[in-house]
Formats: sequence, C-alpha cells, structure tokens
Amino acid sequence: MKINIMCPKGKFGSLPYLANLMKQIIGNNVIISGNTPNDYKPNYLNILIDEGISSVIYKRKADIWWTDTPAMIPNSYHKIDEILLNEQLFKKHYTVSEFNKQHYKELGIPVEDTIIPRPINPILFYYKTDYNNTTYDIITIGKHCICDRKNLRLQREVFLKLNFRYCVISDALMPKRPNLTQFNFGSVTDELKAKLLSKSKFLLWTSFVEGFGLPVLEAMAVGCVPIYTDVPAHNEFAIGIPIKPEDKIKSCCYGVRIIKYVINEKEVEEAVQYALSMNKEEYEDLQYKCMQKATEIYNDFINKLPLLLSI
Repeated sequence: MKINIMCPKGKFGSLPYLANLMKQIIGNNVIISGNTPNDYKPNYLNILIDEGISSVIYKRKADIWWTDTPAMIPNSYHKIDEILLNEQLFKKHYTVSEFNKQHYKELGIPVEDTIIPRPINPILFYYKTDYNNTTYDIITIGKHCICDRKNLRLQREVFLKLNFRYCVISDALMPKRPNLTQFNFGSVTDELKAKLLSKSKFLLWTSFVEGFGLPVLEAMAVGCVPIYTDVPAHNEFAIGIPIKPEDKIKSCCYGVRIIKYVINEKEVEEAVQYALSMNKEEYEDLQYKCMQKATEIYNDFINKLPLLLSI
C-alpha cells in the first residue's frame, strides 16, 4: 500500500517534523506532500497531519485526517458547518487528545472516539538524564510565533531573574549570557536533541494551550522532568511539576479566536525554584514515573497505528 502524508509547509513547526517521523516509522512506501487539493494522490492512502480548524476552512481533503488544534474557534464567516455539509473532506478523522476530541465535537466537526497520540522518535529511549551529570538546569524547546503561545518571553524574564544554567532550542530573542546556550528551532538533529535533553534536569514548558505538547513527551522519554503549565492538552499525560493557570480567556491568534489560559510569571518562577531545590531521591522518583508514562504513550501509538493505515 502506498501512503501519501499531506502536511503544511511551515507555520506549525512540529507538523512537517511529524510527517517525516511517520515516514521513518512506517517505511519506504511513504511520500510527503503539501495539503492543497492538488496534493491528493489517487491510488494512495492519503493521510492529513494538520491543524483541524484551518483544514476545514481551507477544504483540505484526505482519506484520513489526524489533526490537533491549539483551541482555535472559527468565526461565523468561516461557515465550517456549510463546508462540512457540502464537502467530503475525510472518511475518518482521528485526533490526539481528549481535549481536542471534545473541542471538535463542540464545533460540530465529526471525529472518531479513539484518540491516537503523537509519536516521538524512538531514539529518545536510548538516553537518560543523570541527576549528578547535567550540563543544564533547564532546557526549553519551542518555536516563537507572533502570539507567543509558548510564553517564551515570560521564560526569558524568569531566566534573567533566577540565572540558572539554560539551554534554549528556539528562534526567540534571548540575551547573551555565559550560562545560556541557544540553538535555532529546527536546526538540531533528533540525536542532538536527545543528547541535550539528557544533559538537562528539567524541561520548562509554559505554553498557554496545546493540541498535544510533543516536547513534554520527548523530555519525559529521557527522564528530563517537565515543569509544565497545567493546561490542555498536555495535562492529560504530563508528569512532572505543574503550573496552574490563573484564568481562561478568549483571545486572538493565527487570524482566529483562540482559548488562552493565563499564566502568571510568579507561578512559573516559584515552580522553577521548587524544581531546582529537589534532592536526588525526589528527582529520580519523578523521573522514573516520567519515563514509564512516555513508554506507555508510545506503545499506545504503536498499537493504534494500524487505524491510521486503513479506511
């Protein structure tokens, strides 16, 4: 069976990465194309990896949709009900979290009950953070966007105040400091990412809403404990040190309305201070739970992969 993975070019940085990772996992019978109607390939199983709301708006067709969404809310002029009625955009539609599933249902977008989580590169399971042998206290992975959905500016302020050993994989503007190492987002290989995670005690993940939250799972796989905002959807699987949001509002992002959980800088600062004060026994207990959960989620993906490969 030939498979065509349809995926956007640019914008959401993790999606093209996932398309290539899926090609690696599935095998040589996979090609990767864009997600315009002309990219649909006859005599292929066409799988769309994308954000779901925009895929309705832009009428992206595939046999199987496997989508997420950072809680986008379409405006009335997008007429998604009309599009769904008049266009056969997919035969099956899977999503990656319970949060996403409920969000789609509230918007009237058909979705299967079965949730299929995002995969991580298995290379991560060959690395492990050693509490006594780390180069960085904290690592951050995240593409900066105009909405600053990852709250990278907030992280920068916390770093400047607390002055920890910091590794940043991002295109966000960061100050030059002797205790800061920065790589541009998308410039590191999976093997280097695994090494950097395994040389870091904690991942700082301050996104105000997520469709899934892949870096959290990647960090957990190597035993780099996440300090994460306790918001959808990574709070469905994340183990680590949660940061409670102080409010939930509707804002604008990516040209549409979006649900936004408000994150307080002081709460992030306190969570980081707590994390850095943990002793080895406390840390390794939490680390073990992270690695167990990451393995469980990856196995769940592998068990459900056949659903993505059949109509």
